[in-house]
Amino acid sequence: MSSQVVRGHVGNSAAVPALRALGHEVWPLPTIILSNHPAHGATAATAIKPDDLDAMLSRLAEFGWLDELDAVFAGYFRDPGQVAVTARHIESLKRKKPALKTFIDPIIGDDPRGLYVPLPVAEAIRDRLLPLADIIAPNRFELSWLAGMEVENLAQARTAAARLPTPEIIVTSFTQREGVLSNLLITSDRVLAAHTRRRPQVPQGTGDLLSSLTLGHLLNGYNVSESLGRAVAGIEVVLDATGTRDELALTAALPQLATISPATVESA
Repeated sequence: MSSQVVRGHVGNSAAVPALRALGHEVWPLPTIILSNHPAHGATAATAIKPDDLDAMLSRLAEFGWLDELDAVFAGYFRDPGQVAVTARHIESLKRKKPALKTFIDPIIGDDPRGLYVPLPVAEAIRDRLLPLADIIAPNRFELSWLAGMEVENLAQARTAAARLPTPEIIVTSFTQREGVLSNLLITSDRVLAAHTRRRPQVPQGTGDLLSSLTLGHLLNGYNVSESLGRAVAGIEVVLDATGTRDELALTAALPQLATISPATVESA
């Protein structure tokens, strides 16, 4: 469950093809449908009402199809009611299938803009979804906001992660040194990092892609650090194919994503 765009590869429009490329059946439920990413300018959009989202999930549950799921992936929400519906259905699923993998990408804001969803949405994600998640993937700003503290360095990132109820946290695009971006994996007893070079211009959607690729590799049997390394390597392949385009050249890179060699994941 996330946003969907007609043009480009963000939200579900990035996650769905990436997960399918790794061999997974995907049932996409958009929370909002947009003509394009707002970074390009004005959009035409329609949001899915919470009652409609609930009705679709309830119908799938009535047929028993939700019981087939191995994982739930949730990203962008525009209405706190959507979050409440999602949380209720995840809770129901987890009672039936305790091993269900729940991956939450808390898409609420970024530097330098800050929050770009309504405050009640961010609060609902923090209060309702994070306690249900096995793994989350905030950026630096989102980790800071969710934990209620400044996060400017590795030590603060680890302290902030310890404040959250999720056992495994991937902090995306974390700046540790000039020219390098680090994707941190923080658990109760370790901090690992997969580094990439900072590129001068990158289209929207790399966060959605990193999260979905990580989940896809987890479902294929790799552990979380190996999955992160493979996801980071996949991002590099997509960005190499993208060049100077204003949207990710995801389609061109899809055939390589399942067999790619992982990026190095090392102690941070």
